[in-house]
Amino acid sequence: MKKLLISFMLSLSFLITVSAQTVDEVLAEYFAVVGQEKLLTTNTFSTKGKIVQGQFEIPFTLQQKRPMNLRMDAEFQGMKISHVTDGKTGWSINPMMGSSDPQPMTEEEVDRMNIQADYDGMFYNYQEKGYKVELEGKEVVDDIETYVIKLTKPNGDVITSYIDAENYVILKSKSKIKVQGVDTDSEMIFSNYKYVNEILNPFSIETKMNGETVMQMVLEEVTYDVEVSDSSFIMPEVIAPTDSTGSQ
Repeated sequence: MKKLLISFMLSLSFLITVSAQTVDEVLAEYFAVVGQEKLLTTNTFSTKGKIVQGQFEIPFTLQQKRPMNLRMDAEFQGMKISHVTDGKTGWSINPMMGSSDPQPMTEEEVDRMNIQADYDGMFYNYQEKGYKVELEGKEVVDDIETYVIKLTKPNGDVITSYIDAENYVILKSKSKIKVQGVDTDSEMIFSNYKYVNEILNPFSIETKMNGETVMQMVLEEVTYDVEVSDSSFIMPEVIAPTDSTGSQ
């Protein structure tokens, strides 16, 4: 009888521990730390900084507008590069790909970009977005215990986030997505967190592929509720060149 009682108490203790670590409870702590309620009162987000790739430093600006508008502009060796989406369609300008004219994005490219374009973040109201989110347990990341949360999108893309179990900030995320039918893995490391208007932002984001750092984004300025025109996200018309007779 005594052994049965001990076994029952241990089982009960286990159930209490598990129930205290549901995915929604972990996310509630995360939302409280990052200032999700404050974020919900804002309508635009703007940042500027630099992208470090090897010996190159590429200045960039990024603007977001509720609910799914995002525009990122960079300049490299005199060439201006843009990636823009409104959540439904997208377009880009990339002279390094052979043209300075805006080009429409594929549905796959827009879908990938929309995770970042989601103004409130991928975890907020994840069920309404059709995402499946699971708490897979704990894992130690650089001597820090983390909660491992797996998000699966309807298209099968998987993003696994590692949330500091004490401070409730995302330390890193791993993505497994299909690019032109091929599974592609990447990893992002988030650090140098700072509050701006009571909202927590990582000011350093390192991207790795196959364990090797491919670039680092360093934020230098973050602002909220600045004026952002809707026209910023509209794809410019391409004007066909005219010949000497004036015809197109």
